[in-house]
Amino acid sequence: MRATVVIPALNEEEFIEACLRSLRAQTMPSAEIIVVDNGSTDRTVEIARKYADKVLILPGLSLWEMKQRGVEAAQSPIVVTTDADTVAPPDWLEKLLRHFSDPNVVAVGGPVRALEPSTVSDLYTKGLSAIAQAGLLYDANMAFRRDVMLRSGGYARLKRGWDWELSARLSRYGRVVYDPEAYVITDVPFSRQLEFANIAWNAGLLSIGIATNNPMSTGVGTGYFLATLGTAIDQVPDDIHHSQLAVAGLALTTVFRGALSEKTYRFLMGVCMGVLGHHFFTEDILDPVWIRITGSLFLGVTLLLAST
Repeated sequence: MRATVVIPALNEEEFIEACLRSLRAQTMPSAEIIVVDNGSTDRTVEIARKYADKVLILPGLSLWEMKQRGVEAAQSPIVVTTDADTVAPPDWLEKLLRHFSDPNVVAVGGPVRALEPSTVSDLYTKGLSAIAQAGLLYDANMAFRRDVMLRSGGYARLKRGWDWELSARLSRYGRVVYDPEAYVITDVPFSRQLEFANIAWNAGLLSIGIATNNPMSTGVGTGYFLATLGTAIDQVPDDIHHSQLAVAGLALTTVFRGALSEKTYRFLMGVCMGVLGHHFFTEDILDPVWIRITGSLFLGVTLLLAST
């Protein structure tokens, strides 16, 4: 069965050659390879043209739009998606595609392993694999019937989580299969490890806050996950800084403190702190200017709340 592999890329010259070589070395070498480039300024396109059947240069698109264009350009009945920083074992495609001999199967996925194992990266990839095993596939290791995917509406307009949403939607049309043998090896950058650690930390804060009726812990965990949800919605403009919204919320909560109960006040302050913390650890930590500004605010408000 012929398949098309779709790979989105942006400035991936460090990894993309290893990715494409692994795809050309598959035991099913007839796969069509489409690289969708988002306007790279390094050698990504040059490298991709050495291996790919098609290189679509589409600057300015969101990630889900890049993948959608790749699926639409595919010439095969089965589309496989992976990432430019991912390497596949030689029998990866063979193991994924064998399941499509069953006409009831609409999508197949497998586990991911870290390129450079560490405690956090291993927990991250094991978490993704566990979610995939439950039927929500990870798009670095996902295959689906092209006609069913397009008929179902394609990718949702989300900045993240489009693969899980698609998996859930495809399950209405047939079986979604998890194959533990069809693994890929992917790079887990520090930013992703940090984000995962913060999700775990704030999930713990939220759980403890609810269990102990602590409004501050509950608020921080709630704020973090509200900010996470906000970043997933594609319609939210990128120039709206959550840190700015959080600071405005802190100011308003302080102004109206006299009208609030102590529990409500601490919960709302916690929500704003959770939003501020999300922005700090997912975006500002990579910006030398914003890390000082938001970091100072984060520390100052923490000390203020601790003293009251």
